[in-house]
Amino acid sequence: MDNFDFDDWARLARTAPDDFELQRRAVIEIQISSSDNVFRLRGLQCRIDMERMRAHTPLKSCLRLSTLMWDAFVDLNGSLNTFMGNDCRSTNVSSHSARSAEIIPLATKYKPHE
Repeated sequence: MDNFDFDDWARLARTAPDDFELQRRAVIEIQISSSDNVFRLRGLQCRIDMERMRAHTPLKSCLRLSTLMWDAFVDLNGSLNTFMGNDCRSTNVSSHSARSAEIIPLATKYKPHE
């Protein structure tokens, strides 16, 4: 896809979500079909589609796919460290997950039934 225009795609998603989805799938299929890794990419796209379906909301979908990418990155980093003979314990990305943060309440217009 040479002429990707974000504004056009965003407008299509807002005004005609079904058409957006059809065009999105068509563009993905063109990219996968033109690759040397068709089997692998079809499997990955299937996984992406399943995660999107399970998420139920666009934000949850984004978070699930972000986690999927980070998991793949951590695995790749571990493989690289093993290949290079590095001690993976000193560069383990997941060791940073124990950090804490202050959680602030956000105002919402939604009021659950009390």
